[in-house]
Amino acid sequence: MSNNKNKPAEPTIILFFPILPALLFGTYIMAFSEVPKTLWMMHLGFGMMGIALQWVVFRFRPVFKKVNPYPIILISMLLLLLTFWDDGFQDVNRWVSIGAFSLNIGLMVSPLILIQIHKIQNQTFATLLSLLAVLIFLFQSDASLVTAFSVSASIKLLRKNSSKTTKGLILIAAIGASAMAWYNLDSLPAVSYVEDILSLAWKISGFLGIFSVLSLVLLPLPFFVLASKENRTMAYSLGLYFFLILLVTLFGNFPVMVMGYGISPIIGYFIGLIWLGEEISRSKEENP
Repeated sequence: MSNNKNKPAEPTIILFFPILPALLFGTYIMAFSEVPKTLWMMHLGFGMMGIALQWVVFRFRPVFKKVNPYPIILISMLLLLLTFWDDGFQDVNRWVSIGAFSLNIGLMVSPLILIQIHKIQNQTFATLLSLLAVLIFLFQSDASLVTAFSVSASIKLLRKNSSKTTKGLILIAAIGASAMAWYNLDSLPAVSYVEDILSLAWKISGFLGIFSVLSLVLLPLPFFVLASKENRTMAYSLGLYFFLILLVTLFGNFPVMVMGYGISPIIGYFIGLIWLGEEISRSKEENP
């Protein structure tokens, strides 16, 4: 009898593919537009390393099931607070510089925080954690994260809380924070191969523009179509988060996830995919 204990469940193999079209289109667009070779090669290389790491995690061990959420929360919050270590850029504090890299910490840890909110049983702590994260994003001046995170966290918090008053306050906080963030929208200029990568695609050809948009639609799709029944709410929450992160790029100068240059959104996306893959595998094992 063969031992399949360490083999990934078949549905998780599908999760290797949603990121590839956006990653490859983005790399081609950057190369065609004469973006420095080191940038688009690093972008592609990091994406491929992420796929390899994803395969290793799926094959050998679950991550999120065994890890205590509280140390993860503490580390995530400390990393977010590090963005205020210096004066930032034009009153915007989203990045932590590590050597030649500038990491957008919010885009990296937001999916991770959402997953920990899902695991926390204490409703009050989960609510306060969400409010603290949204408050940090407000002070960072990041309307995209305020909107995506507050809406996605609200889905979980509304399910966790039975009090109508608490539910009302959660909705008011989410709407109010988003409105405030967009009212105080930053004036950072767009970088062509980060925030305006789709414009570059359309300039190359209409077909490339259409397929680039379709490749971005693929990114949140697994969270809506592959979720197990037991964790459907959490999967939908993550899917909505990634959908909103992409949607807000139409209304402001925000990075186009995976397609535009930047490793931080890729890290955040892989965190979500790894969680989803583990949930699919666990559901398959429990319900063969």
